[in-house]
Amino acid sequence: MTARRVLVTRDPAAARPLAALLRERRYEPCTARLLEASLPLDTEPLREMLREAARPAVPTWLCLTSATAVHALAAVADSPDWSAHLDAARPAPLRIAAVGAATARALAEHGVGVDFVPAETSSAVGMLEEWPERIEEPGLEGRQPPAASGAPRALLPVSALASTTLEEGLRAKGYRVWRTRAYDMVPAPAPRPLSRIASEPDDAPELDRTAARAACASGELAAVVVTAPSRAAELLDGNRPSAGTAWIAIGEPTARALRERGLTPVTAAQPTPEALADAVDHALADRRGGPRTTSHDTTIQ
Repeated sequence: MTARRVLVTRDPAAARPLAALLRERRYEPCTARLLEASLPLDTEPLREMLREAARPAVPTWLCLTSATAVHALAAVADSPDWSAHLDAARPAPLRIAAVGAATARALAEHGVGVDFVPAETSSAVGMLEEWPERIEEPGLEGRQPPAASGAPRALLPVSALASTTLEEGLRAKGYRVWRTRAYDMVPAPAPRPLSRIASEPDDAPELDRTAARAACASGELAAVVVTAPSRAAELLDGNRPSAGTAWIAIGEPTARALRERGLTPVTAAQPTPEALADAVDHALADRRGGPRTTSHDTTIQ
């Protein structure tokens, strides 16, 4: 094992903030994108959702659960000033929710403000727990209103692989939810990647899928930071990982995917570079015989 080598399952550009923190802590980061976002073949439903968001007929929330969803909206927009039309509809009747800081930054890069970001947990569960609006219509909360009613709507442009947690939670709160497929995650390199940021000389070295899987099996990695359940599958399905490698999950869905494959991950408290770097420290301290907080997989607070 290379004592300080840490694999991050992101492309080098997306991994830059975490890679910089890992270097500061004297780790040797490397990356593997494994999967890339690509627009679906039929983009008209997403395009229509964006049009509806810009001219809502009833109070509407546009819920963005990833920066990639923001890139997908920009890619299908009818005109370059799509973001101005979107922002002009705020704060009423349109409001915009972002799952976390990275998604809010992606919106800000297009000039779109955000009305709600969960303060505690950057996840669908966190959004639902801190949701800022109560629906006052008697008897509406807890059931799905009829489609013809004037009940508020929630628009969810998400990955084809996204869970139904947010969708079901918002329906339970009384929203009419419109979920549409914004992008697919396909094996890298994608023929038509949704977003490609130019590489920089200081980017962490990148491994292709074959090399990343081999590194996991050989034991040459001190730790692996897994950033999505789909990436866990790409890295581990049909591949026996080394027992000496520590595993870090970006959140509970990813931790669950790792547990299903017989691993005991450390889960970052937030999907941020700082929290992930702290989780790497914790996981490797455990491996070196440092004090353990639990005999099971842990979430670093």
